[in-house]
Order: sequence, then structure tokens, then C-alpha cells
Amino acid sequence: MKSKYFIIAALVLFGIVAMRFLVQTDEKKVRTQFSLLAEWVSKEPDESLVTTSHNIQHIATLFADPCAFKADIISFTGSYTPDEIAGFAGRGRFSVSYLTLKFYDLDIIFVQEGVAQATVTAKLTGKTKSGDILEATHELKTVLTKAEGKWRFSRVEVVEVLQK
Repeated sequence: MKSKYFIIAALVLFGIVAMRFLVQTDEKKVRTQFSLLAEWVSKEPDESLVTTSHNIQHIATLFADPCAFKADIISFTGSYTPDEIAGFAGRGRFSVSYLTLKFYDLDIIFVQEGVAQATVTAKLTGKTKSGDILEATHELKTVLTKAEGKWRFSRVEVVEVLQK
């Protein structure tokens, strides 16, 4: 009789643990958007045209329509459609032989249902086709909104950090 209750308790506990890992929380979904952005912006030195096209097309799926950008350091400020953003990213990727985007110290705050503010450090490294080395690290303030069950970037701001 005791083994029957033990088995039932073990199955219930297993079910709870399985649900915890299988069901993605909104925080995990927001973190995934940053991971996908880093993956699709990055470019390998031997990347094929098919992979390049795939990545550029998928970048558009990460952004709301419209998405507001504020990046005064590169004079890129305004509201853009996902296709425009993908176009800008594509032109940038074609001018480099390799590119890596990594995010660090991601901090997410859910300010209301369906709206998340995220602050993150972004590091971009690479090499232009002319041989110039690219290296930039900036803090980003972003807003992601949830529509139709998907989190998308609706605002991206590059924060100018004073350096010593």
C-alpha cells in the first residue's frame, strides 16, 4: 500500500518537474529572442549565400512593426519596419568577412502584461572585407512586446557610456 502512494507521489513530482522544463516562461522566451538575434546577425567567414539569406530573412521576425531605434553614435534613429531592419542588417553583413554579436548581463523587467524592458551589454566583433577590425561594446536598453504569443523588439536604444 505504501509503495502505491510512493509511486503516485513520484509520478506527480516527475510531472511537475517535466512541466517546468517543457513550458517556457516569458523570461525564457525573451532571452531566446536575444540568442536568436545574436545568432542571425553573426556571420561565419565561410558562410554560404543560402545561410546568409536565411539569417537576414529571420532577423525581420524578431522585430515589431514598427520598431523604434535610437543609436546616435551611428546616426541610426527612427522607426523602421522589420523588413527595413533586415535590409540594414543584410547590407551590414555583406560588408564584413565575419561578424560576431554576443550579449552579456541581460536584465529583464516585465513592466506590464505583454511588455518587457531589457538592458544588456552587446559586444560586436568582426572584420570588414577591406581588412579593418571591428570591435564595439555598448549597453542597450530595449523594449519587447508580446503580440500573437511572440515577443518582438519594439524599441532599441544604444546607451552612450562615458569612458575613462
